Amino acid sequence: MMTAWLNLTKKELRLGVPAFIIPLVAFVLLVAVAAYFGQRAGYPWEAVAIVALSAIGVQGMYLVYYLLYSLASERKKMHLWLHTPMSGYSLLLAKLVAALISMVITFAITGLTLMVAVSSVENIPIQIRWMEVADIGLLGSIHIFLIAINFAVWFLFFWMIFLLLSRTLSTFLSLIATFFSFIIINVIIYGWFTETAFYRAITMWGPINLDEILFSLSMTSSLDGGTDVATETGPLTVYFGFYFTEALFTLLIFVAACWILDRKVEV
Repeated sequence: MMTAWLNLTKKELRLGVPAFIIPLVAFVLLVAVAAYFGQRAGYPWEAVAIVALSAIGVQGMYLVYYLLYSLASERKKMHLWLHTPMSGYSLLLAKLVAALISMVITFAITGLTLMVAVSSVENIPIQIRWMEVADIGLLGSIHIFLIAINFAVWFLFFWMIFLLLSRTLSTFLSLIATFFSFIIINVIIYGWFTETAFYRAITMWGPINLDEILFSLSMTSSLDGGTDVATETGPLTVYFGFYFTEALFTLLIFVAACWILDRKVEV
């Protein structure tokens, strides 16, 4: 069974090759353009760093983009996909894992580019403490992946609703109905739920003081004119309960998506 699932994941990776290649090609082109114009302005590495940082920032939506491509391609041969002997859980998990593998590689390339660009910048007006930058980078990277997974699971759920609606409605009407279901479920109901005292009670426990993990950002820079500038961040606290609750909700949404695929979506 495990071998069959691994083969399915390999098939998903092959299916997603265009979705994997296109952002990388676009990134390389943008870096080349930024380096060219940055060179003419005298700031080549700064321009590259901005492009790399922007590329990292948008990767919270990477899994949604990848899954959209994969599921849209799969819809053209839905009968083959759904007629495999595997459960909906195995089918969707294979797609999610393939998307995550692609994201890890893409994230590593953009992150490495950013590190090379920042380390190559000359005359940085602040003293960079690389250990602290590494801590921030690690924390930021973890959160980008968590956000991406959360978005991806919500996307899978609403894609299953779209497939369910498309059994009786046209593609256009199914998209419209799915959009309104997103507004009702995710924006109105879930948004209201996150404002309740119950939600605060189940999320605001287990405080984690990031000052202990990172540092109280203190940068002292010497500007060209010899002026010293000091910047301090205030205390920043997150709650373990928030991560636990959101992880639990994400798991429940994934289970619901698998259930819809298994029980309701037919060819």
